[in-house]
Amino acid sequence: MTPNFFIIGAPKCGTSALAQYLADHDHVFFCNPKEPFYFSDDYPELSKQHEIPDDASYIALFSDADPAKHIAVGEGSTNYLASKTAIKRALEMSPDSKFIVMLRNPVHVAHAFHMEQIWDRNEDEKDFEAAWRLQDQRVKGDRIPEACLAPQFLQYRDVASYADQLERFFALVPEDRRMVLFQEDLKTSPREIYVRTLTFLGLDDDRRDHFPVVNASHSHRFEWLANAVLRPPKILEPLIWRFRTWARNTKPWYIEAIKAKLRVKKKRDDMSDAFEAELYGYFKPQVERLETMLETDLSGWKQP
Repeated sequence: MTPNFFIIGAPKCGTSALAQYLADHDHVFFCNPKEPFYFSDDYPELSKQHEIPDDASYIALFSDADPAKHIAVGEGSTNYLASKTAIKRALEMSPDSKFIVMLRNPVHVAHAFHMEQIWDRNEDEKDFEAAWRLQDQRVKGDRIPEACLAPQFLQYRDVASYADQLERFFALVPEDRRMVLFQEDLKTSPREIYVRTLTFLGLDDDRRDHFPVVNASHSHRFEWLANAVLRPPKILEPLIWRFRTWARNTKPWYIEAIKAKLRVKKKRDDMSDAFEAELYGYFKPQVERLETMLETDLSGWKQP
């Protein structure tokens, strides 16, 4: 089987939570990894870490899907919305597929995404304001961390500029096959958003009423170990990535226990009031365009 629905972003907008809730439904098959990054060939290094070099390797991710059981078969690569190639390529493989977009206050997304890049070792500047100031240098190819697999992820302005991304998305996908959700609504009314998603995918309500927090802000307990596993020396890279793929697919209890011990909760550092106000000012034109495009009030995204 090939996927017939995609959760395409934006990152840090509740996509992991929605994917987990859906994956628990009896008639949904969600691939592992959740984010194969296969169709975004403008981010060429990302899919390599999952060893997905071609269509056959990608389709193999869905080999356990049962046509008699699984009505919805999906994946959730959150860079597809920002990618200039992913949605078009996904439609070439699955022309009738449906797409789910999740959005969130762009200031919060930029801030949270910076912390996630620290976690993933794409980013080496731990101060968010300093990293924001580096964007103009980095777009020219300067100050890119050696371990970074996706320099686009360091452009925090672009990651959270949804209006530009949605215009491209709307031009490719008909209205009846796309849905836009808000992380704030998933947080306050998870069951309502879950049922709306099931209806969109043509699924019956399984009466789920438990919606735990997923992928809260976090950090590594041992930074040196994270460096060794997430960004190994080039000579060891294929071996480590193959091990990670095996561990992800088989989920041995001892590996899962170790991962849980190595992951610690961590609150994001606060921004200064002046910097926060600057970010709201930067994203305000994007938010106003979104209000027109989506015919909705996003006043809460326009000021702290």
